[in-house]
Amino acid sequence: MSLDSRSNIFTKSNLVYTPLSITIAHILNFIINSPLSTWKEFPPKLPNSVYSSVFFTPLLLFISLTFEPIQTRKRFYTLLSLALLIISIPIINRKKDYPPSLQSNFVTINMLLSLKMALFLKINRTFLDQKNLDQKKEFKSFISTLFNWRPDSYIIPPVSKNSNEKENPSIIKSPTTSQINKILINRSIIIIAKYLFLELGVFTLLILTNYKVEIPEKAYQIRLIEFFTNGILPFTISSMGLYLNFKGVIYLWLSLNYDVITFIVAIIYRFIFCKSILIQSGILTPSEYASLEEWIITFLFNTKHLFNAPLISSSPREFWSIRWHLLLNESLKELGYLPINNLFSTIFSKKIANIMGVLGSFGISGLIHEYYLITNFNIWTGEHFFFFMTHGIIFILWEIIFNNNNNNNKSKNEDTMIGKFLKWILFLIIHLILLPALIEPSIRNLDFSDMSSSISNLFVKEL
Repeated sequence: MSLDSRSNIFTKSNLVYTPLSITIAHILNFIINSPLSTWKEFPPKLPNSVYSSVFFTPLLLFISLTFEPIQTRKRFYTLLSLALLIISIPIINRKKDYPPSLQSNFVTINMLLSLKMALFLKINRTFLDQKNLDQKKEFKSFISTLFNWRPDSYIIPPVSKNSNEKENPSIIKSPTTSQINKILINRSIIIIAKYLFLELGVFTLLILTNYKVEIPEKAYQIRLIEFFTNGILPFTISSMGLYLNFKGVIYLWLSLNYDVITFIVAIIYRFIFCKSILIQSGILTPSEYASLEEWIITFLFNTKHLFNAPLISSSPREFWSIRWHLLLNESLKELGYLPINNLFSTIFSKKIANIMGVLGSFGISGLIHEYYLITNFNIWTGEHFFFFMTHGIIFILWEIIFNNNNNNNKSKNEDTMIGKFLKWILFLIIHLILLPALIEPSIRNLDFSDMSSSISNLFVKEL
């Protein structure tokens, strides 16, 4: 087989069209041969493999239609329809009792891909405009931008070409083998340490759940109102201990997954990422290879961790913008903050527009979390939306109060260690008061009897 024929086989389009054809054939085979094809109920309870095919078919169609610029409104609205279909599939099938792991994984993938699709359509809608074609930026396909979640997330931004400053030495553009090996060694140690802490956290969580800590069924925002009107405490010390432990487990699990992904990318870059094979086989063009290599280097060396020591945050801005779950910041900014800010800036002052933009960003985050509850547990209490919108209001009030003081206080007492400590205490108290609204909806609906850890299994064996 010649090199040209191999190139035709391993093109990006073939790598999409082949699984697309298989998944469509799988669905058609089920419709023709299954008794459920009579559609006595909608939607029917599909086998797991068929449900997976139904889930991935619109995704593969979306990818196949985004290898070239969106130059017609027909294609734009087709892609928008596919994105909405992908969002709706877990909602439509939320009552079908699929395995929790399958549904949870689909919902997680769905949320991330839906955000990325919305971001892709927002950025590339400018290709619909046939004016000023020369001024349009270079088009990048959806699949080529799929992993680029934080384009502006350098630890310290590199110096621009027009700047007279010297280039920042902490920015790595061409890592050496020893630098890659150092990443692998450090990340492997961190993974082992976090895994042990995660096991301990799960073990502690199982002990706490055995004490049958009472979790109120009433929504937390209603209980807060009752606290202010009737003086009824909305939570207990034991329940708060359970909430903190649960959040610690979630934090460690998310952080550990990010470290594992980083380790895998480093392994690929160190041992598998071969320029000659990827380009000569036709999988990547030279420019795509350079773009992918730049992304890998940025991800491994020049990008902040998903979590940047959130426990030391002394303000809402520091917590949400700098230290907590930095993966979605760019998406929330593009889909929440900027559209609302631009809408209100034409009517109100810049300050009001900024305030509404912040609320828009927190509102999108709240809706994403409510979507998770609806698709996984078939419930809606509004607690997650309340949690994020309240934090958005606190974010705004905090900026107004303390920023005004900063501007009027020339001695800058707020920068002292005591000032930072007092702010940290205040923000910690606020976070603890609102924490039940974030944790309770999940705890009410999770089956902890199916959870286990290596420590708990060892403990049971010893008994």
